[in-house]
Amino acid sequence: MPAHAQSTGTQLTQARKKLSRIKSEYERIGEDFAQTEALRGQTAIAMSRTQSKIERTQQSMVKLRGRLKRSVRAAYMLGGAGPFDFLFEARSFREFTLRLVVSQQQSLADQETILQLRRKRAELEAQQRELRAERRRLAGQSADLKSQGSRLSISLGQANGLVRELQGRLKLEEIERLFRITSVRSSRGSTMIVPLAACPVAGPHFVTNSFGDPRGGGTRTHEGNDIMAPKGASVVAVASGSVSRQTGGLGGNAYFLHGNGASFYYAHLNDFVAADGEHVSAGQVIGHNGNTGDAAGGPDHVHFEIHPGGGAAIDPYPSLSQVC
Repeated sequence: MPAHAQSTGTQLTQARKKLSRIKSEYERIGEDFAQTEALRGQTAIAMSRTQSKIERTQQSMVKLRGRLKRSVRAAYMLGGAGPFDFLFEARSFREFTLRLVVSQQQSLADQETILQLRRKRAELEAQQRELRAERRRLAGQSADLKSQGSRLSISLGQANGLVRELQGRLKLEEIERLFRITSVRSSRGSTMIVPLAACPVAGPHFVTNSFGDPRGGGTRTHEGNDIMAPKGASVVAVASGSVSRQTGGLGGNAYFLHGNGASFYYAHLNDFVAADGEHVSAGQVIGHNGNTGDAAGGPDHVHFEIHPGGGAAIDPYPSLSQVC
Protein backbone atom coordinates (compact mmCIF):
# COMPACT_ATOMS: atom_id res chain seq x y z
CA MET A 1 0.00 0.00 0.00
CA PRO A 2 1.46 3.41 -0.92
CA ALA A 3 2.64 5.56 1.98
CA HIS A 4 0.20 8.32 1.09
CA ALA A 5 -2.74 5.89 1.24
CA GLN A 6 -1.58 4.60 4.62
CA SER A 7 -1.33 8.17 5.88
CA THR A 8 -4.85 8.95 4.70
CA GLY A 9 -6.21 5.75 6.20
CA THR A 10 -4.52 6.49 9.52
CA GLN A 11 -5.90 10.02 9.44
CA LEU A 12 -9.42 8.75 8.83
CA THR A 13 -9.15 6.20 11.64
CA GLN A 14 -7.91 8.86 14.06
CA ALA A 15 -10.58 11.29 12.85
CA ARG A 16 -13.34 8.74 13.45
CA LYS A 17 -12.03 8.06 16.97
CA LYS A 18 -11.90 11.77 17.65
CA LEU A 19 -15.41 12.19 16.28
CA SER A 20 -16.72 9.41 18.54
CA ARG A 21 -15.19 11.12 21.58
CA ILE A 22 -16.76 14.42 20.53
CA LYS A 23 -20.15 12.74 20.07
CA SER A 24 -20.02 11.08 23.53
CA GLU A 25 -19.14 14.39 25.19
CA TYR A 26 -21.74 16.17 23.09
CA GLU A 27 -24.52 13.79 24.12
CA ARG A 28 -23.55 14.08 27.79
CA ILE A 29 -23.55 17.89 27.66
CA GLY A 30 -26.81 17.85 25.71
CA GLU A 31 -28.54 15.68 28.32
CA ASP A 32 -27.22 17.96 31.10
CA PHE A 33 -28.50 20.96 29.15
CA ALA A 34 -32.00 19.48 28.81
CA GLN A 35 -32.07 18.51 32.50
CA THR A 36 -30.91 21.95 33.65
CA GLU A 37 -33.49 23.61 31.40
CA ALA A 38 -36.23 21.50 33.01
CA LEU A 39 -34.93 22.36 36.50
CA ARG A 40 -35.06 26.07 35.63
CA GLY A 41 -38.74 25.67 34.76
CA GLN A 42 -39.42 23.90 38.05
CA THR A 43 -37.51 26.55 40.03
CA ALA A 44 -39.46 29.32 38.28
CA ILE A 45 -42.71 27.59 39.28
CA ALA A 46 -41.48 27.33 42.89
CA MET A 47 -40.61 31.05 42.86
CA SER A 48 -44.08 31.90 41.57
CA ARG A 49 -45.72 29.84 44.32
CA THR A 50 -43.52 31.36 47.02
CA GLN A 51 -44.31 34.85 45.74
CA SER A 52 -48.04 34.01 45.94
CA LYS A 53 -47.57 32.84 49.55
CA ILE A 54 -45.79 36.10 50.39
CA GLU A 55 -48.64 38.13 48.92
CA ARG A 56 -51.24 36.14 50.88
CA THR A 57 -49.23 36.56 54.10
CA GLN A 58 -48.93 40.29 53.52
CA GLN A 59 -52.69 40.54 52.94
CA SER A 60 -53.33 38.66 56.22
CA MET A 61 -51.04 41.06 58.05
CA VAL A 62 -52.90 44.05 56.63
CA LYS A 63 -56.19 42.58 57.90
CA LEU A 64 -54.75 41.91 61.38
CA ARG A 65 -53.35 45.43 61.64
CA GLY A 66 -56.76 46.79 60.60
CA ARG A 67 -58.39 44.73 63.35
CA LEU A 68 -56.03 46.24 65.94
CA LYS A 69 -56.69 49.76 64.69
CA ARG A 70 -60.44 49.25 64.98
CA SER A 71 -59.95 47.96 68.53
CA VAL A 72 -58.00 51.06 69.51
CA ARG A 73 -60.65 53.32 68.00
CA ALA A 74 -63.40 51.44 69.84
CA ALA A 75 -61.55 51.80 73.17
CA TYR A 76 -61.46 55.58 72.86
CA MET A 77 -64.67 56.18 70.96
CA LEU A 78 -66.36 58.02 73.89
CA GLY A 79 -64.65 61.38 73.74
CA GLY A 80 -61.19 59.99 74.33
CA ALA A 81 -62.16 58.07 77.47
CA GLY A 82 -59.59 55.49 78.52
CA PRO A 83 -60.25 51.91 79.65
CA PHE A 84 -60.40 52.90 83.35
CA ASP A 85 -62.93 55.64 82.66
CA PHE A 86 -64.93 53.08 80.72
CA LEU A 87 -65.09 50.86 83.85
CA PHE A 88 -65.62 53.44 86.56
CA GLU A 89 -68.33 55.34 84.73
CA ALA A 90 -70.60 52.31 85.13
CA ARG A 91 -73.90 53.26 86.81
CA SER A 92 -74.31 49.98 88.65
CA PHE A 93 -72.27 47.04 89.85
CA ARG A 94 -73.90 44.86 87.22
CA GLU A 95 -72.92 47.32 84.47
CA PHE A 96 -69.41 47.50 85.94
CA THR A 97 -69.14 43.68 85.81
CA LEU A 98 -70.36 43.57 82.22
CA ARG A 99 -67.92 46.31 81.19
CA LEU A 100 -65.09 44.44 82.94
CA VAL A 101 -65.92 41.22 81.05
CA VAL A 102 -66.09 43.13 77.75
CA SER A 103 -62.70 44.78 78.48
CA GLN A 104 -61.10 41.45 79.35
CA GLN A 105 -62.49 39.80 76.23
CA GLN A 106 -61.27 42.70 74.11
CA SER A 107 -57.84 42.51 75.75
CA LEU A 108 -57.61 38.78 75.04
CA ALA A 109 -58.72 39.34 71.45
CA ASP A 110 -56.07 42.05 71.02
CA GLN A 111 -53.39 39.78 72.48
CA GLU A 112 -54.37 36.99 70.07
CA THR A 113 -54.26 39.45 67.16
CA ILE A 114 -50.77 40.59 68.20
CA LEU A 115 -49.62 36.95 68.46
CA GLN A 116 -51.03 36.24 65.01
CA LEU A 117 -49.21 39.28 63.63
CA ARG A 118 -45.93 38.04 65.12
CA ARG A 119 -46.45 34.57 63.64
CA LYS A 120 -47.29 36.08 60.25
CA ARG A 121 -44.20 38.29 60.41
CA ALA A 122 -42.00 35.25 61.13
CA GLU A 123 -43.75 33.35 58.32
CA LEU A 124 -43.18 36.26 55.93
CA GLU A 125 -39.47 36.44 56.78
CA ALA A 126 -39.11 32.67 56.17
CA GLN A 127 -40.90 32.96 52.82
CA GLN A 128 -38.72 35.88 51.80
CA ARG A 129 -35.58 33.86 52.67
CA GLU A 130 -36.97 30.97 50.60
CA LEU A 131 -37.60 33.28 47.64
CA ARG A 132 -34.04 34.68 47.84
CA ALA A 133 -32.66 31.12 47.88
CA GLU A 134 -34.80 30.19 44.86
CA ARG A 135 -33.57 33.28 43.00
CA ARG A 136 -29.95 32.30 43.72
CA ARG A 137 -30.73 28.75 42.55
CA LEU A 138 -32.29 30.06 39.32
CA ALA A 139 -29.30 32.32 38.67
CA GLY A 140 -26.95 29.37 39.16
CA GLN A 141 -29.02 27.20 36.84
CA SER A 142 -29.04 29.96 34.21
CA ALA A 143 -25.25 30.21 34.44
CA ASP A 144 -24.96 26.41 34.12
CA LEU A 145 -27.25 26.51 31.10
CA LYS A 146 -25.10 29.09 29.33
CA SER A 147 -21.93 27.17 30.18
CA GLN A 148 -23.39 23.91 28.87
CA GLY A 149 -24.67 25.64 25.75
CA SER A 150 -21.22 27.11 25.14
CA ARG A 151 -19.54 23.71 25.53
CA LEU A 152 -22.20 22.20 23.26
CA SER A 153 -21.39 24.72 20.54
CA ILE A 154 -17.66 24.03 20.95
CA SER A 155 -18.21 20.29 20.46
CA LEU A 156 -20.29 20.94 17.36
CA GLY A 157 -17.65 23.34 16.09
CA GLN A 158 -15.00 20.64 16.56
CA ALA A 159 -17.09 18.20 14.53
CA ASN A 160 -17.50 20.73 11.73
CA GLY A 161 -13.82 21.66 11.94
CA LEU A 162 -12.91 18.02 11.51
CA VAL A 163 -14.50 18.06 8.07
CA ARG A 164 -12.46 21.09 7.03
CA GLU A 165 -9.30 19.63 8.59
CA LEU A 166 -9.53 16.48 6.44
CA GLN A 167 -10.56 18.47 3.37
CA GLY A 168 -13.64 16.39 2.71
CA ARG A 169 -12.06 12.96 3.16
CA LEU A 170 -14.39 12.42 6.08
CA LYS A 171 -17.75 13.41 4.63
CA LEU A 172 -20.25 15.65 6.38
CA GLU A 173 -22.90 12.95 5.88
CA GLU A 174 -20.83 10.59 8.02
CA ILE A 175 -20.80 13.09 10.88
CA GLU A 176 -24.53 13.76 10.48
CA ARG A 177 -25.30 10.04 10.72
CA LEU A 178 -23.25 9.78 13.90
CA PHE A 179 -25.17 12.62 15.52
CA ARG A 180 -28.62 11.35 14.57
CA ILE A 181 -31.22 10.36 17.14
CA THR A 182 -30.95 6.60 17.52
CA SER A 183 -34.28 5.86 19.21
CA VAL A 184 -37.63 7.39 20.03
CA ARG A 185 -37.44 8.14 23.75
CA SER A 186 -40.49 10.37 24.02
CA SER A 187 -43.20 9.21 26.40
CA ARG A 188 -45.09 12.52 26.67
CA GLY A 189 -47.98 13.78 24.62
CA SER A 190 -48.93 12.37 21.26
CA THR A 191 -46.86 9.65 19.57
CA MET A 192 -48.18 10.71 16.18
CA ILE A 193 -45.48 10.82 13.51
CA VAL A 194 -45.68 13.45 10.76
CA PRO A 195 -43.37 12.51 7.83
CA LEU A 196 -40.55 15.03 7.41
CA ALA A 197 -38.41 15.27 4.30
CA ALA A 198 -35.40 16.62 6.19
CA CYS A 199 -34.11 17.49 9.65
CA PRO A 200 -34.83 21.19 10.39
CA VAL A 201 -31.10 21.83 11.02
CA ALA A 202 -28.34 20.72 8.62
CA GLY A 203 -25.09 19.37 10.06
CA PRO A 204 -24.24 18.07 13.56
CA HIS A 205 -26.86 18.94 16.17
CA PHE A 206 -28.54 17.72 19.36
CA VAL A 207 -32.32 17.38 19.79
CA THR A 208 -33.56 17.94 23.36
CA ASN A 209 -36.54 15.81 24.34
CA SER A 210 -38.33 18.57 26.24
CA PHE A 211 -41.89 18.71 24.91
CA GLY A 212 -44.34 19.48 27.75
CA ASP A 213 -41.71 20.83 30.16
CA PRO A 214 -42.74 23.93 32.16
CA ARG A 215 -41.90 27.36 30.83
CA GLY A 216 -42.66 30.92 31.92
CA GLY A 217 -42.79 30.07 35.62
CA GLY A 218 -45.40 27.38 34.98
CA THR A 219 -47.70 29.66 32.99
CA ARG A 220 -47.16 27.60 29.82
CA THR A 221 -45.54 24.40 28.57
CA HIS A 222 -42.85 23.79 25.99
CA GLU A 223 -44.71 23.02 22.77
CA GLY A 224 -41.73 21.79 20.77
CA ASN A 225 -38.19 20.43 20.86
CA ASP A 226 -35.01 22.51 20.86
CA ILE A 227 -32.40 21.54 18.26
CA MET A 228 -28.96 22.66 19.44
CA ALA A 229 -26.49 23.56 16.68
CA PRO A 230 -23.68 26.08 16.06
CA LYS A 231 -24.62 29.67 15.33
CA GLY A 232 -25.18 30.14 11.62
CA ALA A 233 -25.96 26.47 10.89
CA SER A 234 -28.36 26.12 7.96
CA VAL A 235 -32.04 25.82 8.85
CA VAL A 236 -34.00 23.98 6.16
CA ALA A 237 -37.59 23.34 5.14
CA VAL A 238 -38.88 19.97 6.41
CA ALA A 239 -41.53 19.92 3.66
CA SER A 240 -42.46 21.80 0.52
CA GLY A 241 -44.84 24.67 1.15
CA SER A 242 -45.12 28.38 1.82
CA VAL A 243 -43.44 30.28 4.64
CA SER A 244 -44.60 33.26 6.66
CA ARG A 245 -42.21 35.32 8.74
CA GLN A 246 -42.70 36.49 12.31
CA THR A 247 -40.46 38.84 14.27
CA GLY A 248 -40.35 39.88 17.92
CA GLY A 249 -41.93 38.25 20.95
CA LEU A 250 -40.74 34.98 22.48
CA GLY A 251 -39.74 33.45 19.13
CA GLY A 252 -37.63 36.34 17.84
CA ASN A 253 -36.97 35.67 14.17
CA ALA A 254 -39.42 32.88 13.35
CA TYR A 255 -41.10 31.10 10.44
CA PHE A 256 -44.32 29.21 9.99
CA LEU A 257 -43.97 26.67 7.18
CA HIS A 258 -47.31 25.44 5.83
CA GLY A 259 -47.09 22.18 3.89
CA ASN A 260 -47.66 18.43 3.93
CA GLY A 261 -50.97 18.90 5.78
CA ALA A 262 -49.35 20.61 8.77
CA SER A 263 -47.82 23.84 10.04
CA PHE A 264 -44.21 23.76 11.23
CA TYR A 265 -42.90 26.49 13.52
CA TYR A 266 -39.21 27.49 13.65
CA ALA A 267 -38.11 30.03 16.29
CA HIS A 268 -34.96 31.91 17.44
CA LEU A 269 -33.37 32.10 13.96
CA ASN A 270 -30.38 34.37 13.49
CA ASP A 271 -31.62 35.57 10.10
CA PHE A 272 -34.07 34.88 7.29
CA VAL A 273 -33.23 33.54 3.84
CA ALA A 274 -36.68 32.76 2.41
CA ALA A 275 -38.92 35.73 1.72
CA ASP A 276 -42.24 36.18 3.46
CA GLY A 277 -44.89 34.23 1.54
CA GLU A 278 -42.29 32.42 -0.61
CA HIS A 279 -42.93 28.85 -1.74
CA VAL A 280 -39.98 26.67 -0.71
CA SER A 281 -38.95 23.10 -1.52
CA ALA A 282 -38.19 20.41 1.05
CA GLY A 283 -34.55 20.67 2.11
CA GLN A 284 -34.21 24.29 0.94
CA VAL A 285 -32.30 26.63 3.27
CA ILE A 286 -34.74 29.14 4.78
CA GLY A 287 -32.57 30.72 7.48
CA HIS A 288 -29.70 30.24 9.91
CA ASN A 289 -29.49 29.12 13.53
CA GLY A 290 -29.32 31.74 16.27
CA ASN A 291 -30.70 32.77 19.67
CA THR A 292 -33.18 35.59 19.07
CA GLY A 293 -36.33 36.29 21.10
CA ASP A 294 -36.42 34.97 24.66
CA ALA A 295 -33.39 32.76 23.81
CA ALA A 296 -31.18 35.88 23.58
CA GLY A 297 -27.96 35.49 25.50
CA GLY A 298 -28.34 31.71 25.69
CA PRO A 299 -27.04 28.87 23.51
CA ASP A 300 -27.95 28.88 19.84
CA HIS A 301 -30.81 26.57 18.88
CA VAL A 302 -33.93 26.19 16.77
CA HIS A 303 -37.20 25.72 18.63
CA PHE A 304 -39.27 23.44 16.38
CA GLU A 305 -42.99 22.67 16.60
CA ILE A 306 -45.42 20.53 14.58
CA HIS A 307 -49.11 21.47 14.30
CA PRO A 308 -51.01 18.82 12.27
CA GLY A 309 -53.70 20.51 10.21
CA GLY A 310 -52.63 23.81 11.79
CA GLY A 311 -54.14 22.73 15.12
CA ALA A 312 -52.60 22.06 18.53
CA ALA A 313 -48.91 21.22 18.81
CA ILE A 314 -47.86 17.59 19.14
CA ASP A 315 -44.60 16.16 20.46
CA PRO A 316 -42.25 16.50 17.46
CA TYR A 317 -39.62 14.13 18.87
CA PRO A 318 -41.00 10.93 17.23
CA SER A 319 -41.08 12.72 13.86
CA LEU A 320 -37.65 14.27 14.28
CA SER A 321 -36.16 10.90 15.21
CA GLN A 322 -36.89 9.71 11.66
CA VAL A 323 -34.74 12.39 10.01
CA CYS A 324 -32.40 13.94 12.60
